Amino acid sequence: MSSGANPSLKRRRSKGRNLPGPDRAAIGWKEEEFQNLVREMGFLPEWGAQFPTPNSTALDAPPGYITLYAAFYREGNFRLPMTKFTSEVLTNYGLHISQIHALGLPRVTHFEFICRANRVEPTFETFNVFYSVTYTGYSFNARTGGVIPCSSNPLKSLHDWKQKFFYIRRGVIPVDMHYRAESEGSPRWT
Repeated sequence: MSSGANPSLKRRRSKGRNLPGPDRAAIGWKEEEFQNLVREMGFLPEWGAQFPTPNSTALDAPPGYITLYAAFYREGNFRLPMTKFTSEVLTNYGLHISQIHALGLPRVTHFEFICRANRVEPTFETFNVFYSVTYTGYSFNARTGGVIPCSSNPLKSLHDWKQKFFYIRRGVIPVDMHYRAESEGSPRWT
């Protein structure tokens, strides 16, 4: 994996786009919705899931906590404990889960479901044949040029997902996730 400079970074800055990762958008959902998520997804009390205080942003996670988004669960079929495959993807691309775009995680979970439905063990190497990581909110896009897409109808957009975040204890995801700095550029695998 090389971490060369992202050639489009200068262009992105001039357009005023935010860097990938926890967003500066203030909390934008109700605690009741959060409690429903906690209940529906079977969060354990020891995970310490916390609803942010008013005017908090995803960057304001307390020490020892990380930010997760409701869209990961609702649209991405993400579940805790995290699967080995999902942790392998994050580790090999050198990304922190809070930096993944809400459209990226469904591609990871969908790929894993397809593999398991076909009795194939999902691996990062196989995932990387079909997808590449992109800088736009760190997402995963289907590769082109001779690679058959593994999803014929992927999600195309989500609105207001960055405002629906919460905090959870860091140890709930026992993976040494790397929070990718702007200076590292976009992760690349060939």
